[in-house]
Amino acid sequence: MARTILIIDDDVELCEIMRDRLEADGYKVIVAYTGIEGIASINSTAPNIISLDIHLPDMNGIEILKMLKKGIKHSLPIVIVTCDDTAKTECEKYGADGFITKPINFNKLKEIINAKL
Repeated sequence: MARTILIIDDDVELCEIMRDRLEADGYKVIVAYTGIEGIASINSTAPNIISLDIHLPDMNGIEILKMLKKGIKHSLPIVIVTCDDTAKTECEKYGADGFITKPINFNKLKEIINAKL
């Protein structure tokens, strides 16, 4: 059974690239372009790991991270993928399981994902 990765990011082009690369490695990939869509996807798809951007059009990704880590999904691994390299300390404080800045090093992303699954 394929492991499922939920990508929550509003960058459509990046999401397509991530989907292509991760699916080529055997992952099932679900994409949500807003925070609200991402939260709904968590509940409906039960992903094994989340790739989460901080800057979303409707919500702050750090708020999503805090909500998930404090709630019933506290053990769900969350990797922050963002252009904001200054947020690393705050993301770690709230339980992020990995942090990658854009542009993405896909080998590093896969290493983090594999280590957390």
